[in-house]
Amino acid sequence: MIAFCGWSICCFSQQDYYKKPDDSKIPPVKSRLNYAPMAAELTAGCGSDYEKIKAIYQWICEHIAYDTSYKIRSADECLKKQKGVCQAYCGLFYLLAKAANIRVETWEGKSKDQTGFVNPAGHGWLFAYTRENHGILMDPTWGAGSVEGGQFVRDNNIWLWFNVAPERMILSHFPNDAACQLLENPVTEKEFLAFPPAKLVWMEYGLNDHQLFESAREQKLVLPQFYNGGEGIVEFIDIPFSTSLNVGTTYTFRVKMNSEREFAVMNNGAVSRKSEWTDEGNGVYSIQFMPRETESLSISMQDESGTSWSTLVRYEIATPTQAEWSVVARHYPLSTPEMKAVKNMNAREWAAAGIDEFKLAELVRAQGVTELPTLYDGRGQQLTIASVPMNREMKTGESYTFSFYPKTDGKWAVVNGQDWFTDWQIAEDGMHSITVSPKTSGRLSLFVQNPGEDSYWSCLEYMVP
Repeated sequence: MIAFCGWSICCFSQQDYYKKPDDSKIPPVKSRLNYAPMAAELTAGCGSDYEKIKAIYQWICEHIAYDTSYKIRSADECLKKQKGVCQAYCGLFYLLAKAANIRVETWEGKSKDQTGFVNPAGHGWLFAYTRENHGILMDPTWGAGSVEGGQFVRDNNIWLWFNVAPERMILSHFPNDAACQLLENPVTEKEFLAFPPAKLVWMEYGLNDHQLFESAREQKLVLPQFYNGGEGIVEFIDIPFSTSLNVGTTYTFRVKMNSEREFAVMNNGAVSRKSEWTDEGNGVYSIQFMPRETESLSISMQDESGTSWSTLVRYEIATPTQAEWSVVARHYPLSTPEMKAVKNMNAREWAAAGIDEFKLAELVRAQGVTELPTLYDGRGQQLTIASVPMNREMKTGESYTFSFYPKTDGKWAVVNGQDWFTDWQIAEDGMHSITVSPKTSGRLSLFVQNPGEDSYWSCLEYMVP
């Protein structure tokens, strides 16, 4: 039994397109075989002409190989030997569809593969009518697979070339008859030849057909680098059409996840994972993201095991201007080159101690900081800072004030060599303050001894030359 109707295939639209029938495009196919029994078996259980067309297309793509000797052109020989060129594919489809009472037209013209090669021998593809004056475009020859190194390689996703939108088809198929473009404003052959070659990965990732077509027509089709690995799992609904992005500019990314996977936009150290994206429902997620680091930006996906990540699309980052860094500074003040040059920067730990990145950047600039003191996490970080020295290096003989709110009832001390400073001024609101003057070269640290513990733990550490 080889019937195919009533099954779920993949994500493609059942939309069809207006086209008046043209008898001149019905292929003059001769046959000595009776295709009715096979057509009946293939389409058994199909509830519409669309489903019948789909069933015939699937069988041909899964069973007919491309004839690399370029000799088999008849439908009968194609069926017998299970291979043929595009003429044979179209003829076989036509005879099976005709036996199932489906009207089919063969459209001929030029084709351009994803390397940019235009076949001088021409190419043929199909328009099958799903209802009166409406039908769909398909190319079962390309749907079946491709020739690589003289060998036919069957495609894993035959549906890339089934029910193809006219705006997508014209990027690689230029019919001899302009009416067969199914476009309100047909493109010229010169325009077609100037189009950059369409990549299969664009189709596999579901890039917007209209945006691709309009960009190609305006000679502005520039896209980032796409990588295999997410086909069938991720669809890119809305992404920047560019090879590079700018820091300080906010971009929209919208993806559709067809599988429960972790994913993220990654701009070097700036990462926004799935939980930070807006869940729009039906597997669609979106984010407004501003690049703030140089080198690259990518959309990456975690594998099923959750152990590794793979890049799906990658953008370069253009060399930033000072004006662009100024924009970044207003949103992400620690991401500028000025702040990245500050040694010992740990925004997460300072934020936990009560100084967010905006305040931290302000203090760094105000005090001319080139290296921050070490702020330890864990049990030692038991304070909310009001004011502390921000430069890691201190000078003997100078005075420094520490003010903070303890988070525990521990004992506090500033220690410099053998000198322990414990004469704290405690305000009504609980703020602890002390002013010290280091005398000994080496470390100067703010320590805490938590209740019930014998040891003191370092919270802040400075160096005295």
